Amino acid sequence: MNKKGIIAIVIIVVLVVIGFLVWGRSNKTSVDNQTRGTKPTELPTGVNKDDYAPTTKDTTDTSLLGRLKNASVSASETGTRVALQNGSAKFTDGEVKGTVTLGDIAVEKTIGSTNYALASLSVNSGGSGTYKYVVLFEDKNGTLTDKSYSVIGDRVSITGIRADMVTDAAGKAQLVVTVSYLDHDRGEPLSANPTVPHTKILVVENGEFNPAKEINL
Repeated sequence: MNKKGIIAIVIIVVLVVIGFLVWGRSNKTSVDNQTRGTKPTELPTGVNKDDYAPTTKDTTDTSLLGRLKNASVSASETGTRVALQNGSAKFTDGEVKGTVTLGDIAVEKTIGSTNYALASLSVNSGGSGTYKYVVLFEDKNGTLTDKSYSVIGDRVSITGIRADMVTDAAGKAQLVVTVSYLDHDRGEPLSANPTVPHTKILVVENGEFNPAKEINL
């Protein structure tokens, strides 16, 4: 084969490789996850999404909310603790300074011999974002102790919390928490008020939220 033939073959091979790289790859693109999660393929035992309708903050226990306004809570991922005073507190964690604020929603539920309380919490670490949490407290002899936290999202608006009891396959009672909230639509500026409704289902096991059974609807 002459030199020109070899060069032609090399050019063809290069063009084939380039064509594969350009057109042969998957055309999937990354998904903007502002809507916080995906729909599950399977719900936990005893949990039916149709049974846990979104709630509103009108179900708030005002007496419980008043007690929670002076509770002790974790204000950051490093475990910095603060004592709320009338529902809010400032914290310092190294160079980070922020605020933690109790929301206006609080409900309670008794499962077996354990009294649970649930409330919403906002944490701002000094930046533009404000993360919203649902906090699980144990109410024992009048003392509220925070046991578990579940992050709902950044700059979302929690509109309702509902607590229900279900029985698992082994006959054990479980606490199922339904959180209703508003999030931003794709492409919507985070500075705007969130408008898209969402529901998150949280399952409590051994006194804590089980993240493996967290459901986004």
